Amino acid sequence: MVGLLTGLLPSSPALAQVPSGEEQAVQARDLYRMQEVRDVALSPRGRSVAYTVRHLTPARSAMPRTRLHVTRTSGRDDPRLLSRGRGDVRAPAWHPDGTHLAFVRPVGGTPQVFVVPLDGGVPYQLTDLSHGAQAPQWSPNGKRLLFASPVPESTIHRQTGRPPVSERPGRTASDTVRAPAPDTLLVLRHAQTLDPLDTLAVDTDGRLQTPADTTDTLRTPQHSSIPDSLAAPAVDRLTALSPDSLRALFDQLRLRPDTTTVAVRPDTAATPDGNLAQVRRWMHQNRRSGAALVSSRLEIHGERQLQPTPTYRHHYVVDVPTGLRSGRPPRPTPQPVTGGYRSYGQADWLPGGGQVVVSGTPSTDRPPDRVRQRNLYVADLDRGRLQRLLRLEDYALTAPTVTTDGNTVAFRLQALSPPGDAPAEVGLFALDGRSKPRIVTSTLDRNIASFKWSADGWYLYAIAPSGGGRSLYRFTPFARDTTDGSPPAQSPSMTADQPTSRDTFTFDSTMVRPAAAQQMTPAARAVHAFDVTDATAVYASTDPTTPSALYANTVSFNNERPLATPNAEWLAQRQVATSERVSASHDSLNITGWVTRPAAAADSLQHPLLVQARGGPPELSAPYTPETWFERQYLAGRGLGIVEVLPRGSAGFGTAFRRANDQNWGPGPARDVLALTDSVTARSWIDSTQVALAGTGYGGTLTAWLLGQTDRFAAGVALNGVYDLPALLDGGHAWHLVPQEFGGYPWEDVPPFSLGDPVLAPNVSSPDSTGQTPWTALHSNSPLTYAHLIRTPLLLMQGGADRRVGPSQGERLYKRLKILDRPVEYVRYPGVGHDLSASASPRTRLDRLVRTYEFLARFLDVAPSPSARRP
Repeated sequence: MVGLLTGLLPSSPALAQVPSGEEQAVQARDLYRMQEVRDVALSPRGRSVAYTVRHLTPARSAMPRTRLHVTRTSGRDDPRLLSRGRGDVRAPAWHPDGTHLAFVRPVGGTPQVFVVPLDGGVPYQLTDLSHGAQAPQWSPNGKRLLFASPVPESTIHRQTGRPPVSERPGRTASDTVRAPAPDTLLVLRHAQTLDPLDTLAVDTDGRLQTPADTTDTLRTPQHSSIPDSLAAPAVDRLTALSPDSLRALFDQLRLRPDTTTVAVRPDTAATPDGNLAQVRRWMHQNRRSGAALVSSRLEIHGERQLQPTPTYRHHYVVDVPTGLRSGRPPRPTPQPVTGGYRSYGQADWLPGGGQVVVSGTPSTDRPPDRVRQRNLYVADLDRGRLQRLLRLEDYALTAPTVTTDGNTVAFRLQALSPPGDAPAEVGLFALDGRSKPRIVTSTLDRNIASFKWSADGWYLYAIAPSGGGRSLYRFTPFARDTTDGSPPAQSPSMTADQPTSRDTFTFDSTMVRPAAAQQMTPAARAVHAFDVTDATAVYASTDPTTPSALYANTVSFNNERPLATPNAEWLAQRQVATSERVSASHDSLNITGWVTRPAAAADSLQHPLLVQARGGPPELSAPYTPETWFERQYLAGRGLGIVEVLPRGSAGFGTAFRRANDQNWGPGPARDVLALTDSVTARSWIDSTQVALAGTGYGGTLTAWLLGQTDRFAAGVALNGVYDLPALLDGGHAWHLVPQEFGGYPWEDVPPFSLGDPVLAPNVSSPDSTGQTPWTALHSNSPLTYAHLIRTPLLLMQGGADRRVGPSQGERLYKRLKILDRPVEYVRYPGVGHDLSASASPRTRLDRLVRTYEFLARFLDVAPSPSARRP
């Protein structure tokens, strides 16, 4: 029995809209007016905040641009613009004394670090690396700046002189080099003085030739370890003389034989008609010019293009010149902090300013794509030394974040062994190495996205998905004596539990010591970026009333105030549809979603309903973003009711809910969608005979799967879904989901029968029963398996550069349906990746929205709300 629970989503008082006769629903072109607050950074004392705002533009080929702003956290001053132009500014970082900001901006398409004084002045370009710079961080004394850079493999080859580890079958790293062996010459020395006199030369008849004046023929060879040895033509007829003849001749001339080697000029030719080495060099030239993409690596797919050779993320430190206010000092040369054929992730300074903690791959002879282990290291900048700080067997340790006093480092840990959907947690480790690592977020049962220490080190703040949003949490990992109302004098630290320091551990249950946690923001709000001091918190978020805004609050979170509301002006002239949170009990699970009624809907009218499948496996789903906010408001403004469903497998509801769709991407989640849809369609303002289905990413997968099981939907729209799960293994960056979610590979335990019947039919057993083989699970959950049963009109939309799932996924389903003569339309967006909002131009994003509405209007009786008809 399905039960329904509803509750009104809370809204922000500062941004709530009051309908009036002049207002209209959100229009399609309002997308060009939407702005998104992104990076957030508080000044050292918390009095100011730097943040970036992403702007859209209606130009046909233009991409979004991002600008840098600064404002007071008191909210009493207007924001100040620090960067102009079309550059995509990001990653602001405050100087420790609050006088300068570092940020990243592209130069000729390559990101570089700039520094700008807060009291005015032109930004100074600090870096000029051919492979770019990112993630700037000031040293504690503000004299140096740490940044990261993606270094190509070819650059590391030149720097180290060592070739990378290769998996090319039958090839070696040096097989394009063909250096002939050096010639060996016989040097004739004086029997008593041992002075070199001549080399032994033989004429065409095999007779020894002795020059008349040997001193004029002596030449010192360049490639010999014997300084006074001679260089002469090679002796190629020496075998014509017998050993006895040689000894007699040497004795007669009072000579003592010696040997030396003379290097022969190496073979450097590159030609398709030469020897094997020359052919390989010619092929290599074609590879370097881009005429041929050659790869033998495992992770060949990037997010938007093939990556035949890897890049390695490394860190550099650069001395920041003085006098940036008054002139343009010479650009300093960065010094490498890390190097080699290893990648390093996030880094953080230690208080002394001479060391940084960084996460990275271990030193190994294996190809980098085969290494999943990540350790923590300490890099000594003055000594140029890298020392391991912490290794936890079978875990990837990333994102080290050090307390201000330098006693403790927090890090993100992810289990490497199955199941792969275990939530990422936060651990602590004392830098003296005398304590075991401590896992502090286990009781939250959420996937930690990002985290930061408060300035005093007592609190750890983190973002995690929760109930469909992204909430800000606060953990208290250390005991604190507050009996007298005053803060303790000592710094927070971990208690030593071993006599000597260690850097390698195996996980055990004693490490799990959860800290108390508080949810600081409601689940209806999605926090995308935040920063904290001891007194102030700032965060950029999306909530039901606005796509994006920046807020400040006290650390007790009882005095929220808006600091930047870049969408307030145009939203004041729009009616924002209200979203209502709903849930349905089904299969012993509580399925959550939102219902949005069309703006200005009349009580006497019934509206068609669009069911949108959200959530799903984390790699295939987008979070609660400004993009989804605008889509909801636009479609509601065109007269559609919206119900958004987060079926089993979605993040933010705990591990049990997340694992409820293991080997079950179709039947279980499909029943969740249908259960919540059935509950909602009972409402008086919904026309239950006109219901459509749509989804993006995993939602697109579920949309296509459901259309092969039921004919209850009037139309369907799917964007960037996976329709052939076995093909995901071969054609997408997200191929790891196949073994993680389905317990193996498509070639394992292939049964002697085929699939194709609807698994939701009453007389067919459900494939989500126990005992499935990977082959059975993959095929029974693939929409392509049931494509011959799809008769519902379907709009398939695909990013042409979507390498996360592979651009061929949409083509496969489209071709199958066209062969079957089914009502299907295919739209491909060239150059667009899996995440449309990150990779598509504003015009393309608008096209996708309008095209979705137009397709639905063909099969639904869509009557726009009265406010949407006004000019």
